[in-house]
Parts: sequence; structure tokens; C-alpha cells
Amino acid sequence: MSRELATNDAGDRAIGFWLKLTSGEATDADRNACAAWRAADPAHELAWARLQQGLSKSVGRLETVLKNEHHALRRTLVRPTRRRMLLNAAGLVGAAATGAWVANRVSPLSNLAADLGTATGERREFTLPDGSLLMLDARSRVDLEFTAQRRSVRLLEGALVVQPRAGHPALFDVHTPHGQVRSTGAGCMVRLEPQASLAVALQNSIEVLPREAERLTLAFGEGARFGDVWVDRPQPMEDAASWREGWLKARDQPLGEIAAALGRYRTGLLRVSPRASVLAVSGLYPLDDTDRALSALEHTLPITVSRYTRWLTLIDVRPA
Repeated sequence: MSRELATNDAGDRAIGFWLKLTSGEATDADRNACAAWRAADPAHELAWARLQQGLSKSVGRLETVLKNEHHALRRTLVRPTRRRMLLNAAGLVGAAATGAWVANRVSPLSNLAADLGTATGERREFTLPDGSLLMLDARSRVDLEFTAQRRSVRLLEGALVVQPRAGHPALFDVHTPHGQVRSTGAGCMVRLEPQASLAVALQNSIEVLPREAERLTLAFGEGARFGDVWVDRPQPMEDAASWREGWLKARDQPLGEIAAALGRYRTGLLRVSPRASVLAVSGLYPLDDTDRALSALEHTLPITVSRYTRWLTLIDVRPA
């Protein structure tokens, strides 16, 4: 298992154990399982420690909710029927998966195991230790590694735009599970997708280095997806970074991709049927008003948008 995947897994397991132990339904077996997992690997104990530190600083309110058996959100988080319905929704493990999913939609718990992160619907700019500027898209998280010889950001989820500080002797690297994107000072965007990573050069040129494929140089405005052993041909993709201004620009993109982008700005689930997901979409849609974006899609495509409370929205092909 790669370092990135192992780190992500440890953080997710720590969150899963914490939710179980604070649910009010934990058994001695659950507590023993958590202790054994923490002792099995120093990386596990580190993930647990980082989670506890993050909890003490960031989500005291959520922890209070989970310990209050009369609170409505707490009952939603630990209700067995809701667990069964949403099991594995966030890719976490065990019976805590649904609690992690709901809590993650309200306040992303995975951010607690990362150096920097953003919430649902939040875009945020950070100044990095070397003076570089980093912007994270909604529901994104990164780890940092900065030394005199190394400037590195590890993208764990979501998307980022980085403007490296000029004049620094060290190259600037953005790592993903599929490889890395390297810049000598040019701004770039990197997005982590389910099966690939996407890199876009926003200035001058950048290099894409898949784990086991030939490196690729991208000129200004060009972008390319890459996996462990492959990389696509460069294409004009500057619009892929339009989320910085709060807009989603689409040019013949599958509706499934559009829904995934809008989903980062909605607290509830946004699901698209297989038939609807392949419909081609072009247009400009506001990320900060996803209801308006969905209404625009419904008026321009042969689809229906059905809302079942704020927690679930389904998109399907309109009946003939």
C-alpha cells in the first residue's frame, strides 16, 4: 500500500473508532479493538493523536452533540436503521460508517487527520510556510512537508490551486496517490478524482510525473489526467479551475462530473442515475447556489431533479 493510501486509511480508521466509542453503544470489545489497532502501528497511534488534537480544537460542539442522547442529530448519527441504509457511504469501516458519513456532511471529520482542510461549501486560501499561496476547494484536505530542501503538499481529497513563492531554490511538488505535479514557480491546479488525478497549468509550464509512466510537460492553460501507469494527452483545461471564483464552467462534460462538483457544496447526498450521468453539459453554474444550478440543469437537460429533504437529491432522465 502506498504511503498516501496508508495515511488516508489510518485517518479514516481513527475517525471510525472515535465515532463508535463516543456513540454510547461501545462495548469492551470495541474499546479493545481500538486499543489493539493503535498499538499495531506507530502510524495508527499518530492518526489517533492527531484526531484527538483536532477534536479538542475544532469540533467540541459535535462531540457534545454525540454525547447528548436527547439531541436530534446524535440520534440520527447512531440510529441503527440509518446505519444500515447508509453503510459505507463515506468509505469508512465497521458500524461507525454511517455516523461518519452524516457527521462528515455536517463537519468533515477527515479534516481532523490532515494539516489543512475545508468544509462543505467552503473555499479557503492559506499562506504556506515558505510564503506560497494555497487555495482549497470545498471538502478538500492536504498534508504539508516543508524543509529547507523540500516544498511538498500531499493532496488527500478534493482540489487545490497553488501559487508557489518565486525565488525559492527548492522545487514545489504536489503529491497524489497517482504521482506528483512539479513546478519551479508556476501556478497550477490539481484535483483528485476517483480513478485519476487532474493537473492544469495556470502559468508558464509544469511537469506531471505519474508513478510508473513517462513525465509530461503542460504549457499554460493545458491540463491532463493521469494514473499510476498512464497519462492523457494535454488538452485546453483552464476552465477546470473556475471554482476559484465560485463558478463551474462546463464544456461537453458528463452530468456525473458536474454533480460531483456540485456535491461538494451541498450538505446532503446528490445522486445521478447511470442514464442521466452520461448526458453532456455545457454552461456556467454557480457553486455557491447549488439549488439554482440544479434548476438551470433541469431546464436545459431532459432530466428531473427530485429533492427528498435536504439530505437527498436524485437526478434522473425525464420520462418520455
